[in-house]
This record gives sequence, C-alpha cells and structure tokens, in this order.
Amino acid sequence: MGEMKRAIAYEESERRKQDRYASTVVIAASIIAAVRLAREDISTSTPRLLSAVANSVNLARLILKRVLGS
Repeated sequence: MGEMKRAIAYEESERRKQDRYASTVVIAASIIAAVRLAREDISTSTPRLLSAVANSVNLARLILKRVLGS
C-alpha cells in the first residue's frame, strides 16, 4: 500500500512540474514569436504567421530542454 502512495505522489509531483514548465514554454514562445513578427501584419491567420508561431514553440521547448539538462 505504501508503494502505491509513493507512486501516486511521484506522478503528482511530475505532473505539477510539467504544468509549470508548460507555462514557461508558452511565455517563452510568445516572446520569441512577438520578436519575430514585430513588423508583420498579424490580423489574419497566414501560413507565415502559423509557421513563425510553430517555430517559436519548438525553439522554446528546445531551450527549456537544454536548460533542464534532459
């Protein structure tokens, strides 16, 4: 029974950590996208806009992964 409680506690801890890092990725990706799209018209969804946002998210994830050492 004790092992199950430890496993549940560990999973909960990992979930909280992932939630925290998910918000970090969102903030970093937003900043990266804002810098990349500073002079672009972003009033409509275009392939260029979607590509810049997707690339920003990937870059933010890569940076976070490097920082965490995983």
